[in-house]
Amino acid sequence: MSNKFKKIMLIIALLSLNVVEQAASVVNATIPGMAKSFPQEALVNIELVTTVVSIFVTIFVLVSGVVVRYIGQKQTAILGLLIATVSSIIPAFSNNFTVIFVSRAVLGIGIGLANPLAISLIGSFFTGDTRAKLLGWRSAIAGVGTSIMTYFAGQLLVFSWHAAYWVYLLFVPTLLLFIFFVPDPRKGNDNETTEEETNAASAKSTKNSPLLITWLTFLIFVFLSGGMVLAIKLPTYFVDYHIGTATQASNAWSMYNIANVIGGVLFGYVYKYLKQYILPLGLVLTGLGIFMTSFTRSLTLTYVLCFATGIFGALVIPYIFNEISESFSPDKTPFYTSIALVGSNLGAFLAPYSGQLLGKTAVKSIFNAGLILIILAVIILLVFIVQGMSQKKSELKN
Repeated sequence: MSNKFKKIMLIIALLSLNVVEQAASVVNATIPGMAKSFPQEALVNIELVTTVVSIFVTIFVLVSGVVVRYIGQKQTAILGLLIATVSSIIPAFSNNFTVIFVSRAVLGIGIGLANPLAISLIGSFFTGDTRAKLLGWRSAIAGVGTSIMTYFAGQLLVFSWHAAYWVYLLFVPTLLLFIFFVPDPRKGNDNETTEEETNAASAKSTKNSPLLITWLTFLIFVFLSGGMVLAIKLPTYFVDYHIGTATQASNAWSMYNIANVIGGVLFGYVYKYLKQYILPLGLVLTGLGIFMTSFTRSLTLTYVLCFATGIFGALVIPYIFNEISESFSPDKTPFYTSIALVGSNLGAFLAPYSGQLLGKTAVKSIFNAGLILIILAVIILLVFIVQGMSQKKSELKN
């Protein structure tokens, strides 16, 4: 096989792993059918079948970094994929609620183990603009892939709620791609890393690593909290101010997610020119979009703002993970990626409480969520400017 073909298959394998990361929710439409099949179970327990995955993902995202130290990145990804593939299809043929519930928890374990590798392996095999481009694409591919899986699950639901779970057989191609086309980073690879880049990364990884990862984790936590506050408060805001129905609020958030795909594709190209300044740009424009949403009373304008905010929001998360890949040595990257992902999951999970802290009304919460992101962007921009000035002074002295 040619090197070009192997590189293409490697990219496909790494990007397809991101679909697995978000696939837990593709069978949410099975809840009514399951409720009829298990009338003795409370509805909240049935609903937990879909959300219990997230709890175990959050736990095992951290465990993944430890497992990587012992068996390596490729083997950990394959282990996670294997666990996810087997456990995900158990509800397709089981009529025991306890077995189904446990299988979903185990699915969370599998996804949690593989999840950080979807990011850190891109950093292991690619550098510079190519890495930035792929980190932007990962969110786009995840969004498209999850939509496709949700569609197929809906088609299978016509036969029975059990049948919908066969959609997880789409994990198998990703598993096979990893086995045959992803080399072990510990044994060397054909990536694009130069000696100069390796030395630079080693130098950066020895400086303030705990402080940097703490800052990046805090940043992703605040950013996800702000975005999810908008998602949670939008329906109430629509109804309170007679902007539209809760369904139309859901449509507005769907437009945000669609725009996220576009923003993810654009990230690599924008990063090529703006580099670190893409972070304050993405934050301030996302914050402005959320901030301005709290003032509009027009359904059309709200749709436009949500779409624009979704594009700009997609510039922030890839930057954070790209910074982790650039700033830490390859052996530390999976663990630090796991920490950042915990911050991401907690930001989304705690968003209802963040919304309460930000305001007593939906409009106040949205207003303050946007304002915080704007203030954060200004602070980061000032820090970057000061750092740039200090660096120029040092170069002049030398």
